[in-house]
Amino acid sequence: MEPQASQAKPVTPAHYLVRSPFLAWRVIEGEAVIISPQERELHSLNEVATQVWLMADGRRTIQQIALELTQLYEIAPEEVLPDVLALAQEMVDKEVAFVSDQPTSEEEIEQMGVN
Repeated sequence: MEPQASQAKPVTPAHYLVRSPFLAWRVIEGEAVIISPQERELHSLNEVATQVWLMADGRRTIQQIALELTQLYEIAPEEVLPDVLALAQEMVDKEVAFVSDQPTSEEEIEQMGVN
């Protein structure tokens, strides 16, 4: 399974969002800090974006992530999905995550990070 460039395929609710295995990250006081060693970039996420990041495990679609956020924050689904799609697209564009048409196992993700 290859990461897909966002220009070739826009992020959709049916895509599975997967954190890149090539990054170092940690949650500090409820907000994720992501370090991209190759680009020497630091990305910090707010509380809601951190929740999306934590759910980007390759087992949930973007639609499922949005649904979980509606339950977690008691927000209407029609308000959440566009924001989650925009955030997922930004993560893909910045190469901190990628999308897949099918679920991705933890083992597959780890293998990507080893190669």
